[in-house]
Amino acid sequence: MNKMYTYWYNRMSHPIRGIVTAVRTDSAVQIELVGGTIALTILYFIFGPFTALGNLLLIFCFFLVLITEFQNSAVETALDRIHPERHDDIGKSKDLAAASVLLAALFGVVCTYFVITGQI
Repeated sequence: MNKMYTYWYNRMSHPIRGIVTAVRTDSAVQIELVGGTIALTILYFIFGPFTALGNLLLIFCFFLVLITEFQNSAVETALDRIHPERHDDIGKSKDLAAASVLLAALFGVVCTYFVITGQI
């Protein structure tokens, strides 16, 4: 039993440390966590209750935005470390990573529209 605990502890310590680091140090992650939680709560109290599928879709969208923000932060951190001075290609890479967050957020807005209008 001790071997299994050690195995899972070692496997999960890195992602948990990543989540804790992002929540503590990344303002974009903090804003999205707090803002998303507040927005979902307000949506539920104004337009809810939603269907199980609607709830699932809203939660999925919330996590999708967080996941893309985590990836964006990881890309930006790595690129800043590897190439700290300004460079056009580095800027393009960061812009592409930021665009993925924007697209995830827009997807969330579209899904929210369908959920609150009762089309899902």
